[in-house]
Amino acid sequence: MPAGELGLLEALVPADHNYAPDFLTPPPARSVATIADQAGIIARTSPDDIERQLDIGLRGRPVRDDVVALFGDEETYRRWRRPAPEALERVMADGPEAVAVAAAKALQLFFELAIEPDWGRTTVVLDDDIRRKSDLLASRGAVAMLNDLGRGMVWDGSGLVLDRPYDVTVDWADDGVLLIPASTHVGPVQFTVKCPEQPAVVYRSNGIARLWQRDSQVPNRALADLLGDTRAVLLTELAEHQSTKELSSQLPWSAPTVSYHLQVLLRAGLVERSRRGNRVVYRRTAIGDSLVGT
Repeated sequence: MPAGELGLLEALVPADHNYAPDFLTPPPARSVATIADQAGIIARTSPDDIERQLDIGLRGRPVRDDVVALFGDEETYRRWRRPAPEALERVMADGPEAVAVAAAKALQLFFELAIEPDWGRTTVVLDDDIRRKSDLLASRGAVAMLNDLGRGMVWDGSGLVLDRPYDVTVDWADDGVLLIPASTHVGPVQFTVKCPEQPAVVYRSNGIARLWQRDSQVPNRALADLLGDTRAVLLTELAEHQSTKELSSQLPWSAPTVSYHLQVLLRAGLVERSRRGNRVVYRRTAIGDSLVGT
């Protein structure tokens, strides 16, 4: 990634400070289908919003009384702010619109280079996390689900409390809180608020370790064209008896995803199921062997 774009992203989202401008993470919309659409929303952020969000976190910029009030006193707030990195100062010199456009361009490029190659696998992990949270909500209730989102946030009986060095009460939204799992988030639970939009909580998704597991190369393109990549890989792996859990631990798919595709292969007569002690295991049938070519 070009040094200029990478430096700007590092300046806007610092590793050593807990504030990043909210305009980088606009609320997701159902109509947004691509990263280019999302980047367009960021690029069109109003200059006033850009100015305010830069003022909040950077030293040397105007001090806003409403932000000082959150910290209790101006000195505490000034100590909390960070210096503006040179990469960001260069862009700010051209005005807030330039900051929005440059940030959108850098984020889109970062996505295309670093995230898009694994986006299919990433969405599987995020979807599985949403299902897990839904199951937890149904089985143990909202408090258990909320307390499972990550460190730095608890339910105190009347609302969500996040550990921050300042005090702010968010109570304007009528539609609750939007929960956003993220595969790249580290550290405490984060939030974005902009009255009157729905507040959003960003948390580290469960299961992201699967993104670093070995790739599952499709060994037979013709087989994948017939069955789909996931089922082709599973069928190839089942030369010996294996359980759903064993397959999931070796492959970049959750146990529910593996189980679903195994059931399809089972109904098609390509694998057989048996019990070995406490384990339910699967293996290719003769028909499955013939398709794989063994």
